[in-house]
Amino acid sequence: MPSSRPAALIVEDQPFVGMVASDILRESGFDTFHAYDPADAAEVLEQHPEIEVVVTDAELQGERGGLELAHRVARQRPDVQLVVTAAGKELTPSEMPKGARSLRKPYASGELRTIVAAKSLLADA
Repeated sequence: MPSSRPAALIVEDQPFVGMVASDILRESGFDTFHAYDPADAAEVLEQHPEIEVVVTDAELQGERGGLELAHRVARQRPDVQLVVTAAGKELTPSEMPKGARSLRKPYASGELRTIVAAKSLLADA
């Protein structure tokens, strides 16, 4: 039986960081799915059209694969809210897909909650 809760996908190659993001989103009312690279993420998104939020690391395994994934998701699923995280640097708007939010690592749990909640409030309006 499908869940009535919204769903989120966390794409993170560092298991502990992914676990923390998952905990934050579950506490915010989301079911969560995990992927460790862009190929896994594409498969999860295809299998779970109920996913409303994707939180991805910009640099998966030292590459810009997460940022490329965000651009692909923005083209294929414009209804999905995108949050792109990055360690040590701020992503510029020109690097990001339109409408995506950036979040610098390490981030506080409240920062991720606020970004996701802001989109939900807009959708309810």
